[in-house]
Amino acid sequence: MHRPTLLTCLTALSSWTAIPAIALAVGGPPGSQPLQNANHIFNAIHASMRQWDTISDIGWMAFDPEHAMVFARPASKTPRGQPDQSGSQHVMTSADEKNEAGWLHTYVTTNDLRLVYIDGTSAGKSHIGTLDLQDRVLFEDKLESGGVTQESQRARAACQIAQEEWNGRIDGVIRMAAGFEIILCKPEQMLEPVHIVRAKFPSQDKGNQGGKPGELLRTVTSRYHGIGGDRVIINYDSFVTAYDYDLDLFPLDSNLPRLDHLPASSLAPIRENLTELIMTHDVTDRLVNWQAIADMVVEKYGRSLRSLASGHHHHHHDVPLQSMTNEVARILSPFIDQDYEDIQGEIERCSTQFLPAHAPEDSLAYRSIYTVTRRICTTLVDVSQTEDYHTATTILHNLMHYLDWTVWKECHGCQDDEFCAIPIWPQGTQEDHHHPHCQKFDNAYEGVSGYWAPVWR
Repeated sequence: MHRPTLLTCLTALSSWTAIPAIALAVGGPPGSQPLQNANHIFNAIHASMRQWDTISDIGWMAFDPEHAMVFARPASKTPRGQPDQSGSQHVMTSADEKNEAGWLHTYVTTNDLRLVYIDGTSAGKSHIGTLDLQDRVLFEDKLESGGVTQESQRARAACQIAQEEWNGRIDGVIRMAAGFEIILCKPEQMLEPVHIVRAKFPSQDKGNQGGKPGELLRTVTSRYHGIGGDRVIINYDSFVTAYDYDLDLFPLDSNLPRLDHLPASSLAPIRENLTELIMTHDVTDRLVNWQAIADMVVEKYGRSLRSLASGHHHHHHDVPLQSMTNEVARILSPFIDQDYEDIQGEIERCSTQFLPAHAPEDSLAYRSIYTVTRRICTTLVDVSQTEDYHTATTILHNLMHYLDWTVWKECHGCQDDEFCAIPIWPQGTQEDHHHPHCQKFDNAYEGVSGYWAPVWR
C-alpha cells in the first residue's frame, strides 16, 4: 500500500489532549537567542501522528477498519428516499437495514498521496479550539459557523483550495479525532477497491452509554506511540506552525491556545506561508526524521528527570543533595573533559548529542530541539552547582513544567483488558487529562464527559 507524504501544518500538540495549539517563536541557530515556544514545537514533533460504495468525489478514509466500521451502519432516522442533509461523514448502508449492518469498503492507494496534516484533534467538533486553524486560517472565516453540520463544507472547501490555489499539488487532508482520517479529494483517481463486505460491530455493553466500541478503543489506543508501518511520512524540515508567529495565543493566560479572538489580518501570514510551502516543496528532498531525534531526547532524559525531581532520595538531611548531584554528574559525565574545565563547552556537547551533523541548522525543527536540549543541559549544570536541595528540586520542577512531556502522564500497570484513558474525542473528563488512569476497553468513559464540552453540532 502506498503511503501519504505530508506537508505539515502543525497547529499544536499535547499528545494526551491533542488540542490545536499555537504560539510565538523567535530565535535562530545554535549560539543565538533561544527559540521561544520551542517546548511546544518540540512536543508537536515528538507526538505527531501518534493516535472506505466504491466512492467518487470527496471521501473520508480511515486507516483502520475498526474506525471505518463506526460509519458502516444505518444512517440516522432519515425518511427513506430523503437525502441526509447533516453534512457529516457518509454512513455506508443499503436500502434495507433491518439488522443494523452496513457496508465496509477496503481500498489501496494507486500511488503515494501528498496530504496536508492539520495537527491536534483537528477533526474534533468542539468549541474549545479544535477547529480554529481550519475555520479561521485555512478557510478565512468564509464558512458558516458550525461543527458536525459543516464538515462536508470543510471537506469541499479544502479540496477547492487544493485544486484552485495549490494547483492540484495536494491530494487531501489528514486529521485526527479518535483515530486518524484522510479527506481525499479525488478518490476515484487515487484508490483501487480491495473488497466490500457487509459488516457491523458486535453488540456492546449497554453500560458504555453510547461510547466507543471496545474494539475501536483497542485500535485507537494502540496508536498512542505512532500509526505504525511507515504508513505516513511527515516532513519535519519544512512545516508551518502558528507557534512561529508573534500572536497572543493564550488570552487571559488560558491553558489552551486559541485563534478565535485574533483579527483575520494577523492570521493571513500563516496561510500565505502554508501556500508557499506547498507550492515550492520538493517531495524528493532528503528528510531528517526529527521525531525520531525528539524520541531519543525524551527516552534519554524522561525517567532521569522524573526521578531527580521526585524527592525519592536518602532521608538524612545532608544526603539528598549529594545523591542528586551524583546522579546529575553521571548524566553529564560523557560531555565533560577531565583535563580542561569548560562549562559552556560541556553544555554545547550535551545539547547537540543527538543533532545530525549535516542537518540544516536554520530549520524550525533543528532550532526547537536544540533549544529544548540546551535548556535541559543548562538546567542539569545549574543543579550540579546548587548548594541547597530545595532550590535544586525547584529548578528541576520548573524544567519539567516547561517540557510538559507526555511520557510523564503515561499509565503504568494496565491489564490486558484495560488502556490508559486520556480524553479521546468526544469523551473524557478533566481528570482523564490531568491524571490518566487505567480503564477497561468495554466500559470506559462512564459518566459525564466534560473535557471537550458538548459536541459542536
